[in-house]
Amino acid sequence: MDATVVCIDQTKKSVQVEPRAAWFPRGTRPSVELSGQLDWTCLLGAITEDGDCFFSRFTEYVTADHAKHFILALCEEFEEDLIVVLDGAPYFQASDVTDLAARDDLAFVTLPAYSPELNPVEECWRQLQNALSNWFFDSLEQLTTAIDTALDQLSLPKVSNYF
Repeated sequence: MDATVVCIDQTKKSVQVEPRAAWFPRGTRPSVELSGQLDWTCLLGAITEDGDCFFSRFTEYVTADHAKHFILALCEEFEEDLIVVLDGAPYFQASDVTDLAARDDLAFVTLPAYSPELNPVEECWRQLQNALSNWFFDSLEQLTTAIDTALDQLSLPKVSNYF
């Protein structure tokens, strides 16, 4: 099968500080004022062996319906056969998504459980986390602006290094 390999994964980011190790002057105690907001956004991301990347953001948890429409959008974008690499998330295993495997232009490969190191999109999420860590966002709008900026600056991993 001559097809394009597409790896997909999901992450969630919140309007709050996601602290990392930091240096502070000796004898001081750092504090961060929290707003109490619980706004967040979820992202579905996809990267291909050719270095193409696609991201979709949601203000609700990712569902099988979101995953289905994301995969169908990838099919429309490429207009060729796809091999889609997924993890074992419940929304990818739902019948809404698995029924898509009946299409002639689509095949699914599911990664083993607890193996994020096999999914190159995880490297994108790591870079996103590094770009957003130790920042406080007052609003969901500030967070999404920072996410968009960080996604534009990603160094995409080479998919072929993962298989």
